[in-house]
Amino acid sequence: MALAGSGAVIVWNDITPEGRDEFFEWHPRQHMPERLNLPGFNRGRRCVAVDARVEFLTLYEVDGVEALDSDVYRARLSNPAAWSLKVMPHFRNNVRGGCRVIFTGGPVQGGFILTLRMTADEQRKPALLEALATHVLPGVLAHPRVTCAHLLLNDATLSGGQIGQRQGRFITKPDVVVLIEGSTAPGIAAAANTCCSDDRLHDAGAHGSILRDTYQLEYSLQ
Repeated sequence: MALAGSGAVIVWNDITPEGRDEFFEWHPRQHMPERLNLPGFNRGRRCVAVDARVEFLTLYEVDGVEALDSDVYRARLSNPAAWSLKVMPHFRNNVRGGCRVIFTGGPVQGGFILTLRMTADEQRKPALLEALATHVLPGVLAHPRVTCAHLLLNDATLSGGQIGQRQGRFITKPDVVVLIEGSTAPGIAAAANTCCSDDRLHDAGAHGSILRDTYQLEYSLQ
């Protein structure tokens, strides 16, 4: 139950009060099934905030990054359905990345996900990724209540990682993302606090603020 592929699309977003009811119906009834019908898309998950600055987290797991730059995917992004055009202008604080999976491991999918978003200078990024994949995340997986851990690197050249205006949304992008899944929110928080302290991540190559948010699974489709 590690990630189902070597590519991923990850999305954080809030929604306006007036668009909220429509969003709750549109996302599971149209948007996620539509995405899972695309070639290479294997699993979609939506989560809601437990302790987070942005309310919703959505993760799509894909065969490989080529699925995120295919003609079919580009066509879908460029020609959204009418219901999507109605909902998307209500998105706020939208962060979206088309990512390469650098590390993934663990026996089962968790009901809770802790996300860590960080940035790194290009010169230090390879060392940061190496430290996370080789030392940090294997340590995370050894912690009680942790079920999976993953490392994603945004690739701005992919369709899923574009930034700018899209159907009324302003989209920004992440850089380096760590996901820790588990059976309880306190369990994954303890693993993150022990293995992924700000000091340790800064020593490994991250710089600036490290954003930590915890979510609970609402539903999934594969």
